[in-house]
Amino acid sequence: MVVPDNESEVCDAVVRTLEKWTRETRSDIRHPDKDGIKPPVDLLFKLGTQEYAIEHTRIQSFDNQIATVAVANRIIRYIRKHIPDPFPSLAYYELQFPTNVSLPTGRSKRSRGLGNLVTWISVNEQILRERNSDRILSVYNPYEANDRIREVPPGFNCHFELLHWPVASLIPRKPGTLSFRFISPIDQESLCLSSLRQTFSRKCPKLQKCKTEGARTVLVLESSDPDLKKFEFRGNLLPTLLAGCAIVPDEIFLVDTSSDHWYVQLLKRDDAHWPDVGMPELGRFYYDPDSPRPGIPEWLASYPQIMRDTLQLDSMYTPCLPGWAPMIYDKNELGRLIVNSAG
Repeated sequence: MVVPDNESEVCDAVVRTLEKWTRETRSDIRHPDKDGIKPPVDLLFKLGTQEYAIEHTRIQSFDNQIATVAVANRIIRYIRKHIPDPFPSLAYYELQFPTNVSLPTGRSKRSRGLGNLVTWISVNEQILRERNSDRILSVYNPYEANDRIREVPPGFNCHFELLHWPVASLIPRKPGTLSFRFISPIDQESLCLSSLRQTFSRKCPKLQKCKTEGARTVLVLESSDPDLKKFEFRGNLLPTLLAGCAIVPDEIFLVDTSSDHWYVQLLKRDDAHWPDVGMPELGRFYYDPDSPRPGIPEWLASYPQIMRDTLQLDSMYTPCLPGWAPMIYDKNELGRLIVNSAG
């Protein structure tokens, strides 16, 4: 099973985030590790006159996680091929299932199981759509799923859960969209900490060599484990990691690739880091104060004030600390970074 290679797309997402922060455009893109340039970091480029060095790595919080995610991605590809996109609905849907899901053994059983899963999704999407068609929107928080169906589809040995958000455009998402999210079956903080320590010991020395030559250094952690999105989890791990490192990069980003919409979170910039600086509070929704039109999101401002008052949407939003707002990218819109020899 081929493990998904997201390195270029993940680095592109981080570079876009840095472009927004610096208000500069990337140039002079090089791939030292592939081209045999020393030190062999994954990416060198410039923003204005400042050189940046990026090291990317996939991280996992349980043994064999990366390989098992490849199986989950195979299931997603099959679903996308056989499910209409979008559904005939104003709602937004998310299919959640364990990261360590296994396919039925044998070609015929596997095909039958995947076909049963597609049927299960189609049938339950219609059930969710119909039983929510006459519910009053104002009694629900539009940012939380208001309905769900959780079952073990025929041919599988684990639960799948289909979640329903009543109005996709309030999230904002395209109406009728079906997205996917992997759920880790375990949360082993000590094992993850040990793995991250090894990652830092391998990556930081290479970045440090670039730093001595004047580059700003960036460590990019890619995770397909939704547990690593938990604020408490990252808030607990990061200070311990940094305290144990003699050399650390200028910036650290965590890119969550566990769903179709990738979250780019800044964890450290210079001497500031989570949880002391920049970490959002649980249960609050944030907007980016560095946007051209600061305040509540533009899409939310387009809704009638009476609707915003009824749902108390305006009060849900708090400005992020400047420069620390998470960035969200549709993974299909991220391009592969190409070599650009321009200065």
